[in-house]
Amino acid sequence: MGIFEILIYLMLVLHIVTLPKIFEKGGIKETWKGYVPVYNYLVWLKLVGKPWWWIFFGIVPLVNLIVMVALHVETARLFGKFSAKDTILCILVPWYYIPYLGFKDENQFTNEPVAWKKKEYREKRFLHDHITLFFIAPFVGHAVLLIFKLIGSKQREGKGSMEYEWTNAIGFAVVAATIIRVFFFEAFTIPTGSMEKTMRIGDYLFVNKMKYGARSPMTPLSVPFVHNRIPGTFMKSYVTWIEASYLRLPGYGDFERGDIMVFNWPVGDSVILHESVVAHDYYSFVRDQALLRYMRATNQLPHPEVLKEFNKKASKYMEQTRQHLIEGGDFIEFNNQQMAYVTKLEETDGLQTLTLDKKENYVKRCVAIHGDKLEIKNGIIYIDDQPQPLPEESQFMYEVYFKPGALPFSREFADETYGIYQGLTDVTGNNYIAPNYTFDTILGQDSVSLNMLYISATQDVIGQIKARPDIYKVKPMFDPKRPFYELQFQYCPVFPNSPKFDWSRDNFGPLVIPEEGMTVPMTEENWIVYRRVIQAYEGNEEAYWKDGAAFINGQKAENYTFKQNYYWMMGDNRHGSVDSRYWGFVGEDHIVGTASFVWMSKHPEKGWFSGGLRWDRVFSFVE
Repeated sequence: MGIFEILIYLMLVLHIVTLPKIFEKGGIKETWKGYVPVYNYLVWLKLVGKPWWWIFFGIVPLVNLIVMVALHVETARLFGKFSAKDTILCILVPWYYIPYLGFKDENQFTNEPVAWKKKEYREKRFLHDHITLFFIAPFVGHAVLLIFKLIGSKQREGKGSMEYEWTNAIGFAVVAATIIRVFFFEAFTIPTGSMEKTMRIGDYLFVNKMKYGARSPMTPLSVPFVHNRIPGTFMKSYVTWIEASYLRLPGYGDFERGDIMVFNWPVGDSVILHESVVAHDYYSFVRDQALLRYMRATNQLPHPEVLKEFNKKASKYMEQTRQHLIEGGDFIEFNNQQMAYVTKLEETDGLQTLTLDKKENYVKRCVAIHGDKLEIKNGIIYIDDQPQPLPEESQFMYEVYFKPGALPFSREFADETYGIYQGLTDVTGNNYIAPNYTFDTILGQDSVSLNMLYISATQDVIGQIKARPDIYKVKPMFDPKRPFYELQFQYCPVFPNSPKFDWSRDNFGPLVIPEEGMTVPMTEENWIVYRRVIQAYEGNEEAYWKDGAAFINGQKAENYTFKQNYYWMMGDNRHGSVDSRYWGFVGEDHIVGTASFVWMSKHPEKGWFSGGLRWDRVFSFVE
């Protein structure tokens, strides 16, 4: 049981103890009503003048906290407690303040009528109303209030203060929107091409949280409608003073293979605070930076023998790199033009850690569920040794060679003819090549100068391209299994990110997806594959490998039994997606919901009124 649950249960006990005294002071003779759970809240709601149906908010996580604070504040008002001190104590430490109201003899109901017409009454409530407005909508509430005052909105005669009115209005809006956002649907935007062409850059969709059951908020103290940071800053939009354990409400469906899921990025618990790398996989970044620092220190370029030597010192360099980034140090890259290692940034703002439910949201297709044996052979997924059909709109990268004298596609032609606006590059890696741009290369032993493009496309589109008279050859770009050192400046980018495995994005596995209750022997191979799960996702205090054995929570472990179900996520754009093939398993507690409905879609490179609106995708269901 976490501190959040302890505080909630303590509050419920204090209510049972204190409400009879408050009822007595409020003129309710049947004080026994305060001792009856649930019924005491109905009586309390009537006492403070709130509708009885507010009782149902008590079962809605996060909303119940807002309503509870409202009940406390309204009760304090009945006692005439409007000072800044009383208001802050009432909101932040009700475990002390509510018993203080009930048991302190000097605290009595004032029965003072609400008198907004009186200047003295409004002045007495001034700080109180500002504090409650700030609590219900930190900064945002006062910003909205200021805007309305600037455009001429004024205090209405004989009505509540503008702060009071806005507190009620925003409070209702926040409660209603929060209920919808937390338990039913949440808006989401597709920012990258990892799900092309099933989901497209610029799709605005709703995430259905009811199918799997809504996940209860785990860090409830957060700025409304903001995910993890204040927009435009690196400042967290939440505080961890109160944290709840993972809880999922019942849903109407199961977690199924083939579903397009929205989930919290598992490796997104640590981020580097700089706008150019804040979205990068921190753990992958550390591995690559350690490799670059080693090669710069030894003045060497990638070579199998060099990288094999680095592997002996990888732990040392990675630890140095981690500490360097924590302290806000710079990072480096290799400049292909200068053939030299250069400093990319002078410094960063260090690292920031995010709680589970505040990690970045990702959207991918679930291709394997708990208990499945997964293997990938030349881009085809096998589940329990059976090949799986490709999604209809899935994409791969191809080398497209043009016949002698033929020019490659321009960006405009590729977009208008084949719908290829993402994943079109020349052999130098440049995106969105300009019209009539050419690059010569030698194809095999033909000694013929040919133009070539890398094109990411669906099977249907690539079939159309093959049929063109100016096409010489189309070759799929499937990566074979290969040693990690063949990837040059990346150190073990493919899961499980170990030099002991030669898996690639297209030839991967086999491995078994962990299932709740499944037990695996702690061999070195299993430790490498399931290490991240055991260390980060299962709530273990410590887990490490030493002297040929696994040690978990201080005990040598011959076997390990998983505590929850896991899933394997991959983008339909198989050569343009950073997914489970690079960072591994997704725990069930990370899953937010399933993509269900596209309500708007806009081409990323076109304006709203110049052909950018994709009418064929507006109000369409996700399949």
